[in-house]
Amino acid sequence: MKTFLHSRKAIALPVTFLMLFVSLIILITATYYFSITKISAKTLALKTTGVEQEMLSFEKAIKFVSWSPGAYEIYEFGDFGGKFKAVPAARPLILNVTDSSSFYDVFFNSSVGKALYELPPSDEAVDDLFLKGDSRAIVNKSSSTTTQLYISRGAEGYEIALSYRPLVSSAIAGSSGGKPINSLRVYIVSLNTSESITRLGTFRLKVGCLNVASGLRTYNFTSQIDSISIRSDLDGVINTVSLPISSNAQGAIVYLETIVCDVKMEDVGW
Repeated sequence: MKTFLHSRKAIALPVTFLMLFVSLIILITATYYFSITKISAKTLALKTTGVEQEMLSFEKAIKFVSWSPGAYEIYEFGDFGGKFKAVPAARPLILNVTDSSSFYDVFFNSSVGKALYELPPSDEAVDDLFLKGDSRAIVNKSSSTTTQLYISRGAEGYEIALSYRPLVSSAIAGSSGGKPINSLRVYIVSLNTSESITRLGTFRLKVGCLNVASGLRTYNFTSQIDSISIRSDLDGVINTVSLPISSNAQGAIVYLETIVCDVKMEDVGW
């Protein structure tokens, strides 16, 4: 009997140590996995912040050359583990002008392009967020920016995208034939003339203003109107701005000038 008890004790001791050893291994493994997960999440967060700052700086470079034909800058992108793309055929923009009753005219129909940086793969959800600008497809205040820089869910994951929306201004410009003249201007920054680019790692881009082109349309109203609306359909997002019109019993003349600044992005290697 004593021999049997001694045998049970002899077996129980190694089993206890084995259980403790296995438990310790499981604890170490869990701690290691948790630490690696936390480090990866922090690394991704730092990279995302880095891309945000990079794209904000890149937008400043575009802003610097915009509206100055011939001006250009060479911009160097750092390596944040993701993929940069220039997509000139993206962001279709359709603009029309209407008096909200019988008059309607499409005066612009073209893609304005965009640049984007695809973030490294992550299981963490990111809410759509505008880093600059907002979701409106058109603005009519000089204090509003035409820039749209935002984080969204793309085809292959989250991305930070940069594009531009139109801005409208209006003014009274005298009279002709007894009718008040109203001058409307629509300003558009277009990336449509850019190269199609896909780059990883560190690289350089040339951003330059190719030209500034304008087109003028004249609308002669024979009766009094109070306002005119410009409707913008930018990649499926639709907004309308209403502009007051100076008129009298004879009507009004409206000059609508569309001014497009073509900014080209080129891959200069490295």
